[in-house]
Amino acid sequence: MTPRLPAIDPARCTGCGRCVAACAPHLISLEPRGWDKRAVLHDAPRCTGCAECAVRCPFRAITMQRPPGAAGAAGP
Repeated sequence: MTPRLPAIDPARCTGCGRCVAACAPHLISLEPRGWDKRAVLHDAPRCTGCAECAVRCPFRAITMQRPPGAAGAAGP
């Protein structure tokens, strides 16, 4: 089964960095977006799908979703 990957909602993300600290493989970082910072997932194939980033986000900006085209992913 394909692991679920973090989907980051930029409208909810405040750039607090809790997800960055929770990501053991260091795949999430904060990047500037105008005057703000937002979390961004890098190198998605290396993500373990542990969901620690989603658990630690106090703003519910991260949901775990199957990648498009993955087995069991919702289709059109």
